[in-house]
Amino acid sequence: MSSRQSVRHPSHNHPLRSHKCEAKDEIICSGCDLDLIGAAFKCTKSSDCDYFLHKSCFGLPRETNHKSHQPHCLTLLYSPESMYTCQACGEYGSSFTYNCSICQYDVHVGCVSMPETVKREDHAHPLTLLYSCPYTEPGLVFTCDVCKETVPDNLWGYYCMECDYGTHLHSCAEEEEEAKKGEGEGSKSSANQELAAMLEAQREMENMQIEIHLAMQNALFAKKANKAALSYI
Repeated sequence: MSSRQSVRHPSHNHPLRSHKCEAKDEIICSGCDLDLIGAAFKCTKSSDCDYFLHKSCFGLPRETNHKSHQPHCLTLLYSPESMYTCQACGEYGSSFTYNCSICQYDVHVGCVSMPETVKREDHAHPLTLLYSCPYTEPGLVFTCDVCKETVPDNLWGYYCMECDYGTHLHSCAEEEEEAKKGEGEGSKSSANQELAAMLEAQREMENMQIEIHLAMQNALFAKKANKAALSYI
């Protein structure tokens, strides 16, 4: 498509035209809220409308039958009514989402496109995408082998069953990459520091929720034990 030609997209009121984004531009995609580098579309009213889309976000299907939510089809929403929590990574979102209105189930468009297997340099075997905790026994906790943090049971992750090795869906990999860049550059940008702080706070909250859940379980077991003891008196 010529840069002079324009196209319409249902997510935006103005026509869009093709555009090539570079890393130095520091542009965020209006569809997935991720950095935009390479082939893209931008609003033709760019003087007063800062709207950009990845080429891949522009062509997302309106519906998808995803393995993570097989009972129902997921529908692409361009403008969610409110901020949502992604069922895949646990982080907030306010832009495009794949949604099940029946179950109030939302997944970032970036998460729904994650590959079913990945290969890491620090592990010998491919890791398989799982949509919940790999452990079925009560009490077992899934821990990311990259950042050593707990992965909540309901979130997606990558896992090698042969080695019992697993990772978060993508957060720890991004932090690890940013840390390597920071070592080479001498410092991180303030945006990366804010992201790291936000992720750390989120994980602390997840750990607190797990501790509260375990405490409630212990209290319940103690109550049942007391009732059983009283029944013998």
